[in-house]
Amino acid sequence: GGMETPPVVRFLSGYEAGLHYVNPDIEVKVAYAESFGDPAKGEQMAKAMFDEGADIVYQVAGGTGIGIIEAAKNAGHYAIGVDTDQDGMAPGSVLTSMIKRVNVAVDEILQEYADGKFPGGEVMDFGLAQNGVALSDMEYTKDIIPAAYVEKGDAFKQDIIDGKIEVWDVSTQGYPDFFK
Repeated sequence: GGMETPPVVRFLSGYEAGLHYVNPDIEVKVAYAESFGDPAKGEQMAKAMFDEGADIVYQVAGGTGIGIIEAAKNAGHYAIGVDTDQDGMAPGSVLTSMIKRVNVAVDEILQEYADGKFPGGEVMDFGLAQNGVALSDMEYTKDIIPAAYVEKGDAFKQDIIDGKIEVWDVSTQGYPDFFK
């Protein structure tokens, strides 16, 4: 993460919860660069993680994440991008990107406002069910991911939308035990 802030922790704890859901024994390392604008520090931190045996580094670090993606490319490992589709930054080294579809929120809010239905003062959700977040199309890596894994991921997504898998929310529930 760039810094240990509630939004970053929300991303990272969600990622870790998903990993533990699939493999309860998986080892996850979390580190913070204390910067969202230091690609060199991101590269150094990711290189250290890869040297310690990490296979994938999920970055929630803004500009610092550019260095993390570079480290993945140089080490022959994978990074996961964030916010936008970063797959093309290092084709074949960015496994996928977690995309925030801010446009979905803006479009809905503007439409509700134009229709005189904007609730104001309420928290609005823009998660999977609202198409507010998504994975990238994995243009450069989809062929190396077994189809069964992609299908399983799609099934998990649907189970989250349907409420069969409950997603921990650090903003209302605090840190989960595995993340402390």
